Amino acid sequence: IKACSRNDPQLNECVVKQGIAAIPNFIHGDTKYRVPNLDPLDIEELSVRQGTRQVGLNLVIRQCKLHGLSNAVFTKARMDMKKRHVEWDFINTKGLQILGTYNISGQVLILPIIGSGDANITITGLTITYKYDFDLVKKNDGKEYMNLTTSELLFDIGHAYFHLDNLFNGDKLLGDNMNIFLNENWKDLVKEFGPAVGSALGEVFRRLLTNIHGLVPYDMVYPVT
Repeated sequence: IKACSRNDPQLNECVVKQGIAAIPNFIHGDTKYRVPNLDPLDIEELSVRQGTRQVGLNLVIRQCKLHGLSNAVFTKARMDMKKRHVEWDFINTKGLQILGTYNISGQVLILPIIGSGDANITITGLTITYKYDFDLVKKNDGKEYMNLTTSELLFDIGHAYFHLDNLFNGDKLLGDNMNIFLNENWKDLVKEFGPAVGSALGEVFRRLLTNIHGLVPYDMVYPVT
């Protein structure tokens, strides 16, 4: 993978090209850079607590496996090296699938909901923008390294599908009807559940960049020429 010069007038295009080449090398983990397996990605917990008046629920999904990050396509980069600000865009048309063990209580719109069991949440038409700012820190070797100071992940989805097994203590009729209701009102659920997913994905980016930039000097990641 070729490094991109920070003075290259085509830096944005170079970063996308090299990023596309790098993703397959990292998607299944890299011990050198302390990168965990990313597909499936293990997430200890995703949670929504209290929520809003519209969706006032407590939802926890534990031992999650997030499938589909390898389907992400790096589409655009906006690199402002003078201001030390970076923005990357990705799309995932094939979708993400979240599998785990859930526990839920509360209400969705006007309907009460309770249950625990296996959860399957599928997200399609996903677009992601990851933004971060950085400064440079000189280490004991005399070299400067990038250090993330702020980071933010924004995303939008085309559709989300929910299936929760064993709702209402296994009452199939109530459970099937509730799953239909959840999918009819998926946008309301995404408003509540989305930030937890976004936070988990943002942490993946932050950890990946922190590990790489902590090991590779700035002049090697983005050399002068």
